[in-house]
Amino acid sequence: MGRKLKGKTRAKGLKAALQNQLFQQKLANSHKIKQQNIANAKAQLSKKALNQKARQQARESNFIPFGKDETLLLVGEGDFSFAKSIIMQDYIKPENLIVTSYDASINELTLKYPHTFEENYKYLNDLGVKMFFQINATMLIKTFKLSKHTPWKKIMGKQWQSKYLQNIMFNFPHTGKGIKDQDRNIADHQELIFGYFDSAKQLFKLVNTHIKHTKSNYTHGYKLDDEEKDLNAPGAITEDGYGKIILSTFNGEPYDSWQIKLLAKKNDFILDRSCKFQWSNYPEYHHKRTNSEQDTTKPSLEREARTYIFKQFIRRRHKSKENNDSDVE
Repeated sequence: MGRKLKGKTRAKGLKAALQNQLFQQKLANSHKIKQQNIANAKAQLSKKALNQKARQQARESNFIPFGKDETLLLVGEGDFSFAKSIIMQDYIKPENLIVTSYDASINELTLKYPHTFEENYKYLNDLGVKMFFQINATMLIKTFKLSKHTPWKKIMGKQWQSKYLQNIMFNFPHTGKGIKDQDRNIADHQELIFGYFDSAKQLFKLVNTHIKHTKSNYTHGYKLDDEEKDLNAPGAITEDGYGKIILSTFNGEPYDSWQIKLLAKKNDFILDRSCKFQWSNYPEYHHKRTNSEQDTTKPSLEREARTYIFKQFIRRRHKSKENNDSDVE
């Protein structure tokens, strides 16, 4: 047997070690690239999420729950500062706005809000805004004193005789009773909000179905292009004559326990959309107590609030039922 040469095994071992080192380095580089790709993907997702969040915030910051060319009835107004603000900010046309108060008269509101109401009222009055007093949000038809002999067009005037009522809005509803028992307080406000939904529904139907009927008679049942566009607009009414019911409330308790979505559902309305109430969008608006000019315990600007828009819940008929019905003469 021949003698093994020195250095051969070592050379072979060194080559294997170098190959192994190169392999390990290549493996490490591959792992590093993989980790970098994962990090880049996460960063891209984070960037996408941040962009999406920024777009959402932009939408919320510019959110107004009604269109400039739509009609709006405000119920439960306090010192009329919200009505003034939405006109000053050019969110709505004065001729498309109706402002109502639960209080009985101008004098009563002047006494209640001595530093703000008179100026707000004069501003709205000079622009010809329709304003009504002693209007109960839970009994709109009754307190507007609508009847066969006193129809909507008679109360509102000629400008409103062919206008659909598209939106009814109630900001921060409160009974003003100050009930300390929380369960009773919640039940009391649920009754108020349920009544508001029910009353708004009835007013929509009374006003809008009459206008639709009048327009249909005028056009002999044919829909004009302008009317079709009007009915298909964002603030359009449904076939039953319903528009949008809008409600703003503070976040947290006891407001969350009012369960406004459930109360809406019981009135055949569902949530269309909601958004954070942006106080900065209404700089002239000063939220006050229901029974006085004093600010609420915590300044409203520091309180989180939300605006909800509800639309009629339309039940879809099953195709099979529609087909069966179509065969019946």
